[in-house]
Amino acid sequence: MTARGVWFTGPRAIELRAEELRAPGEGEVRLEAVTSLISAGTEMNVYRGDIGSPEELVLPTSRGDFPFPVQYGYQVVARVAELGAGVDTLAVGDHVFAVHGHQDEFVMPVAVAGPTGRREIVTRVPEGVDPERAAFQNLLAVALNGLLDQPVRFGDVAMVSGLGVVGSFAALLARRTAGALVLVDPLPQRRERAAWIGADAVVAPEDAVEAVKSLSAGRGADVVVEASGAPRALQTAIQATGVEGTVVVLSYYGTREVPLVLSPEFHYGRQRIISSMVAAVGSGLQPRWDRARRTHVAFDLLRGIDVEPLVSHRLPFDAAAEAYRLVDETPAETLGVLLDYGRGSGA
Repeated sequence: MTARGVWFTGPRAIELRAEELRAPGEGEVRLEAVTSLISAGTEMNVYRGDIGSPEELVLPTSRGDFPFPVQYGYQVVARVAELGAGVDTLAVGDHVFAVHGHQDEFVMPVAVAGPTGRREIVTRVPEGVDPERAAFQNLLAVALNGLLDQPVRFGDVAMVSGLGVVGSFAALLARRTAGALVLVDPLPQRRERAAWIGADAVVAPEDAVEAVKSLSAGRGADVVVEASGAPRALQTAIQATGVEGTVVVLSYYGTREVPLVLSPEFHYGRQRIISSMVAAVGSGLQPRWDRARRTHVAFDLLRGIDVEPLVSHRLPFDAAAEAYRLVDETPAETLGVLLDYGRGSGA
């Protein structure tokens, strides 16, 4: 049997390569993709060739050699087609979320060994969560991770910079507790799309500091979530944050330089800037939280979130190159871009 998978063969160059399929071995499953979501963050950095240390980006299912050619992706929802020996947590026909590149059919392990123990990379989608909604589980987990690292407390003034999928999820979660919420994005189209979140102000970057001051009686933000991936946005985040406030960086900047002026706000304001890399749950939460619990909570949250406002495009898998081009070149028009494998999307 053969399948087709997306490979990055050079900066902004894609091929759909034929892949031989084998029967699943012990602890493995054969999966048939239903839908997959392109990540505008790390995945697009790899697509552009804009990566830092390659060893930091290697996934259990990535293949090839960085920077190119490489198969790299991590958000596929699929049906279980065949079980290997020893797999007793899944059944044929189950919908699952798989950490794998975009490919119409593939064999992969259900779990891999990691520094903190066994880690599932194939997770059954709970009943009542349809495949398109499930495709957003990972990006919701990125936002959730940030708010586990630095909660937005009741009454806090919060600001979220960057209204892509991750930033929109972070804003939606922050809205549940924030006393005031400011959303920031340079693209007017994204600011308009964010109306569903119900923020107190949705502004361009040049108006962010003033909007925060206005809603905080001049104190500045208690928490700022930087989810734009734009190096300049981190400077705005520092300027908008109040005394002993916290900037949570969800973005992965890759090889881009991030020049900052730290005085006076950072130094005199005793601010904290923390990384919230989704590859790990913060040490302050362990051992009560791990990746499995975070995944479970993300799926549970998705039951109550209508992801339709986050979907800008649905394209057939054959049009993968066009899908990446849209994400890369037309950010004002794109948000969540889903690839459809023609197998239906019913739960």
